[in-house]
Amino acid sequence: MTHAGPMLVLLVPLAAIPLLWPAGRWGRVAMGWLVTLASAASFAAVAAMAPAVVAHGRLTVSVPGVLGRLGFALDGVGLVFALITTFVWTCASLYAIDYLQHDGKERRYHLTSLLTLAAMIGIVVASDLITLYVFFEWLGLAAYLFVVHVGGREADRAGLKYLILTLLGGFAVLTGALIVQGMGGGELGVALALEPGSETMRWVAAALLVLGFGVKAGVLGLHIWLPDAHTAAPAPASALLSGLMIKAGAYGILRTVAGLFGGGPDAPPSLALQAETLALAVLFLGSATMFVGVVMALWQNVAKRLLAYSSVSQMGFILVGIGAAAYLAEGGSVGWTGTLLHVVNHALFKGLLFLGLGAVIHATGEGDLRRLGGLWRRMPWTFAFVVIAVGGISGLPGLNGFVSKSVLHHALAYAEGHHHLVALQWAEWVFTITTIGTAAALIKLLAMTFLGSARADLGRPVHEASWRMRLAMGAMAAAIVALGLRPQLLAPVLAAGVEVYAASSAGVLGYVTSPIGHAADLRAAATALTLGALVAWASARWRVFDRPPPVWLSLDRLLALAIAAGTAAIRWGLAERAAFEASARRLFERERDAVLAATARPPIVGRRLWLRLRVQTLAAIERLAANWELAERFTRQLGQRLDESRRLDESRRLQREARLAHPEAVVVPGSEELRRAARRRIQRDTRDLSLNVGVLFVVWLLFLGALWIVAS
Repeated sequence: MTHAGPMLVLLVPLAAIPLLWPAGRWGRVAMGWLVTLASAASFAAVAAMAPAVVAHGRLTVSVPGVLGRLGFALDGVGLVFALITTFVWTCASLYAIDYLQHDGKERRYHLTSLLTLAAMIGIVVASDLITLYVFFEWLGLAAYLFVVHVGGREADRAGLKYLILTLLGGFAVLTGALIVQGMGGGELGVALALEPGSETMRWVAAALLVLGFGVKAGVLGLHIWLPDAHTAAPAPASALLSGLMIKAGAYGILRTVAGLFGGGPDAPPSLALQAETLALAVLFLGSATMFVGVVMALWQNVAKRLLAYSSVSQMGFILVGIGAAAYLAEGGSVGWTGTLLHVVNHALFKGLLFLGLGAVIHATGEGDLRRLGGLWRRMPWTFAFVVIAVGGISGLPGLNGFVSKSVLHHALAYAEGHHHLVALQWAEWVFTITTIGTAAALIKLLAMTFLGSARADLGRPVHEASWRMRLAMGAMAAAIVALGLRPQLLAPVLAAGVEVYAASSAGVLGYVTSPIGHAADLRAAATALTLGALVAWASARWRVFDRPPPVWLSLDRLLALAIAAGTAAIRWGLAERAAFEASARRLFERERDAVLAATARPPIVGRRLWLRLRVQTLAAIERLAANWELAERFTRQLGQRLDESRRLDESRRLQREARLAHPEAVVVPGSEELRRAARRRIQRDTRDLSLNVGVLFVVWLLFLGALWIVAS
């Protein structure tokens, strides 16, 4: 059905951007309410299209673009993602009004929020791979501003890591998309036809797309940006990054595995085998991601890093659901039901967890669990909301996570019974162990933050979150409870999503309602919660996770070791510098004397050539000495920049503490020097970033030219 709605809903947040400047004249609260209303309007627009999507299956529209036409479509799968994205965005925007009250960069945050919301909507309403790539890159570059919003050395490092991996993932997606386009495909709702001799290129394209989208999804091995980025970003941005933006990667993998490279009832045997193999690869990748993510979460003592690794683990659950559903092909309705429902549920309870812990950090100024404790009396509302979120993610019956995890477990069991693969039985065991680990990690978070007694003097009175922050958290908590008690509320939307890739959606209502009264599911949930509580108690009693994790479990630490080894090699080389310089000086003097002696003799042809060679050697030695001077100058400049960066970070910290201690103060000591240093730093970073992006753009153009030459 042709419908302009998929494109118009994209324009809602973009239309609000010019209004930020007039709203800013009324104050920071007016800007926050503008973004909240724009997000709510987007949610209302998507909800208004839901009946048409349920009735007609797919709404499509296309508009002229720079190099062709951009296609937009909204089907059942996109509807699920769009509804939960706009709802959580509304809550996070309302929460951000008071969270950013002393930030000083509210306009930049709200501008970033509207840009990223438009990009997220563009991803889920894209009808073809090229349109999806455009908005995927848009999202990656805009979200960079979330990561570096707070400023400081840690935020800069997290932003650089995020930007590098995002650009590499984007190049992988672009390469895969060009290969798919060259093979005659690209429509997300149409499977790529199998041409004779194209099996290898199909595998290359599928691998590039899965890896490219996997960077944003935080799959194992590509997740190293995620803990640092979530920790550096402000709490409402972390809720969006973890609850929603990593779903863009899962959405791309879903469209790749089930849509572009999916099999069908009439598919030839080779195509069906390739589709099954790709589905199993995603399933096993999800199993590894969920297990390693929860193990690393148990090792964390910083609240936001624990939640970030938990998000990695939860993305593993979603990938397992995608793999199981695609593996079951036409009979994968149970897998698609569990996957889409867990997408909704994870966005709710993980977003609420980041907002709840953000309220704790906002009130106490502390995010280290080892310095918190005993906050439930002073922050009772926040405590209640976090309890609901922890119950949801841990699979407590009566809350939303119990239903979706039970349905995903059923899908994995059906996939194991499909061909009785031993590896799928192992994946089912990993699923169960990860569920126990999730409960243990989140019980640890809850207990160390709110229960017991305070472990350190925080140096300030702790206050409850403001009414706007409580309202935002309360709306998400109410949704968690409502979908836990009555999951059938989402049954029509889930059925529309299941019909996109499964033969029938007749069993969706039974899938979402059966776990509540199913004794085996209730018993499994009770066992997981009990064992999780025991693991949390035992690890606290014997301090199992107080030691740092093994190096082989942390790709970041392996990378740090590699950098340290390279640094040690450079230092060793510099230690030999004195001997090298003395040798170079002796060589220079000997060559100079030889040249001076040669110029006093008659100019024979051979001697002239020899003299020219000696002069060139002398010039080379002089250039070498000049290079050493350049290296010395560069080292001095680098040291000055590092010292300036440290002073700037310290000044920012003092200024933030002064604002919190004396919010009525107008002048902060050293503020003018801070502004000048910040301006110089922004100019340098902008220049460096522009240069890097320019180089990447040139490489991209050369790559496109090479592909065009090969194709012609």
